[in-house]
Amino acid sequence: MVAKPRAIYWFRTDLRLHDSPALQAALDLRPECLYPIWCWDPHYVYRARVGPNRWQFLLDCQSDLSASITKLNSKSKLFVIREAPQTVLPKLFKAWRISHLVFERDTDPYARDRDEKVLEMAKEAGVEVVMTRHGRTLYDPDDLVRENGGKPTMSMSQVQHVGAHFSKSSSNPLIYDK
Repeated sequence: MVAKPRAIYWFRTDLRLHDSPALQAALDLRPECLYPIWCWDPHYVYRARVGPNRWQFLLDCQSDLSASITKLNSKSKLFVIREAPQTVLPKLFKAWRISHLVFERDTDPYARDRDEKVLEMAKEAGVEVVMTRHGRTLYDPDDLVRENGGKPTMSMSQVQHVGAHFSKSSSNPLIYDK
């Protein structure tokens, strides 16, 4: 008999439940247990130049997300962890006997480097990684850059112009169907 998956769903920039492709991928595993986590990454905490209102908004979103999780399952909540993902995830893989790590791919340079390290650590720990391409953006950011001749789009009108050229088989916006 094959053991049921034990998964971590790593919330990052997409703090919602109702239409997250990555969260759906985690649920599709039909895990024995699913640990929803958020890591206070010191890189962002100490280097981000944001005001108190933005920090408060993030705290409020985390609180709302945790309450939403608890509303769906009274025995669960959002685990908010004050440690870099690169150091805490390997500890959690072992402590919680994790078989799967699920998250949405991020696009900024630091996040890409961090995620490569996390992927290596997961592989070393025997943890399968499920990383969805996009969910918090209308189009996959890499597809937009590629379609725009290798240059990033700098305005919404550029995004609309480039997005109009995508074929049905390429990166399409996510459609939320109630």
